[in-house]
Amino acid sequence: MIAIIGAGPVGNYVSYLLAKKNNDVRVFEEHKEIGKPVQCTGIVTQEIENVIKMKKSFIVNKVNKVKIYSPNKNCIDVKLKRENLIIDRTKFDSYLADLALDAGVRFELRKKYEGNRRGKMQVSGKDYDYDKLIGCDGPNSLVARENGILGKRRFVVGSQVRVKTDFDVKQVEFWLGIGQFGWLVPENDDVARVGVVSYTKPSMHLNELLKKMNRKYKIIDKQGGLIPLYNPKQVLQRENVYLVGDAATQVKATTFGGLVPGLMAAKVLAKDPDNYQANMRKELGRDLRLNLMIRKMMDNFSEEDYNDLIGMFGKDHVREIIETHDRDFPSKFMLKLLLREPRLLKFSKRLVF
Repeated sequence: MIAIIGAGPVGNYVSYLLAKKNNDVRVFEEHKEIGKPVQCTGIVTQEIENVIKMKKSFIVNKVNKVKIYSPNKNCIDVKLKRENLIIDRTKFDSYLADLALDAGVRFELRKKYEGNRRGKMQVSGKDYDYDKLIGCDGPNSLVARENGILGKRRFVVGSQVRVKTDFDVKQVEFWLGIGQFGWLVPENDDVARVGVVSYTKPSMHLNELLKKMNRKYKIIDKQGGLIPLYNPKQVLQRENVYLVGDAATQVKATTFGGLVPGLMAAKVLAKDPDNYQANMRKELGRDLRLNLMIRKMMDNFSEEDYNDLIGMFGKDHVREIIETHDRDFPSKFMLKLLLREPRLLKFSKRLVF
């Protein structure tokens, strides 16, 4: 049996891919319902279509404009050549679970992984034999901890509210200099997702963002959770134990999005489990490291740096690159960006290892 811990999108997808190869696959999930609680902003680029076909049933909105605010209240407007998708994460996770069920995966809900003992794994007080154990159990992965591959981890905290307020339904808004950054993502004509990510004091930064929005709002509900910072030294497999997604810190450190890299990692693992770690670093390691380098640099930005950055991004020859390229893979556009605007190199002095 291949045992997968965690019925999030990555766990469901890797279970589906492995079951299609006639493996006996079982997914163990501690919560009573797949897709809840929600801890994600739900905005993805169309790069996700290169991994899995998206369905209208869980796409709640599409946006083609971005407004980015600097601390001095200047802003730039970016028109996206390819729309970003806003998804309903509960419906998306359930869709992937349905694919897995149709492929023969068995789901065990309200079953919590507790550790390993004498070659067996313990789930909610019961012992199970397994051939492979795959941890898709989030940032504080117990699979990683219990099998000695947790490594050193650093986290940010995402804090988000769903609100009724005024906004352009086709436009995402970003605020730089509030926590690591803040956002407004339109869910539909009436509701937007407003949030921040920060290393500390997420509630304080969220309140600051709500005040800076300078518009009336009504909070519907609150969401949030830990997000791991990518660790290039993270062990992804040890013998027959594997880590995927947030459990493996496979998150873009610039935007803290983990859905696309997590689903890509699931494909890499399912294709060749024996060489998963090497293949994963070959497939995604370069871009994840580059995202991390950019994050380390931006973590040391002053308000003046952010103001200067927005000023440079507002130039037509720079904005054109941002509008044309999806943000998932900076290796595809960073060189072009630097050639168009060499002054961006001045920010390299903020890069501290």
